[in-house]
Amino acid sequence: MKNLNMSQLFDKLNDVKLLFQYGQKVVPVLQSLVDFMQETVPLLENINHSIADSTAKIPKASDQINNVTNATELATTEILDLVDAISNNVSSIENRLQEINCAEARKAEIMGKLKSFVSGNQEAEKLLEEYASVDITAKYAEEISQMFPRIKDDSYNITLSLQVQDITSQQLAAVDHLIDSVQERLASLIQDIDETQIDEFHSEADKNESGIQAPEGATFDPNASYNKTDNRQDMVDAVINMEKASQAEIDKLFS
Repeated sequence: MKNLNMSQLFDKLNDVKLLFQYGQKVVPVLQSLVDFMQETVPLLENINHSIADSTAKIPKASDQINNVTNATELATTEILDLVDAISNNVSSIENRLQEINCAEARKAEIMGKLKSFVSGNQEAEKLLEEYASVDITAKYAEEISQMFPRIKDDSYNITLSLQVQDITSQQLAAVDHLIDSVQERLASLIQDIDETQIDEFHSEADKNESGIQAPEGATFDPNASYNKTDNRQDMVDAVINMEKASQAEIDKLFS
């Protein structure tokens, strides 16, 4: 019985010895893991700070996009107003030229009658011929009339070219939508930061919310480009029927 107890004791001691031997092998691994965590934590903190800093700058980017859009829209409106003024002036000048042409026709008729009355009077005939040679009103009126179609075409082309403003607005709206989505994802990545900072960030973001926001369900063409053709309405209809970028596409940025 005593020998059996001693045998069991030695077995237990061997188990303890094996445990210590295993512990000697595990301790360096645990130490390496602790060292790794100590090195990783500052890195994660730096990443969090970088994400928070980048996220805080997003409202400013949205504001800048809004400013660009407003400036472009204002300039486009001013140009269109000038084009309208030019068109109105051209129409007024055309009306005056028509009156001049009618007056010139009447004047030619009167000159013809005068020639018949002064027939045989060489001095009078000479004066009438000289008057006709220096009267260039009809000639210039005709030349000016031929310029009007070109002016109208140029005005139309300017108006057509200004569709680039609508294209720019659509592209900027797409960028703003992407920025807002990225902003939401970045905010979700820094939830482990102080909740007060998160709340302050959201409050500041709401204050600086961009003005280029499309209503829920609205559409825009992120690939919009300038195209100088007459089928602009077809292009607009195609844009309206397009779907917004899916959330899955935005998620790819973080995958």
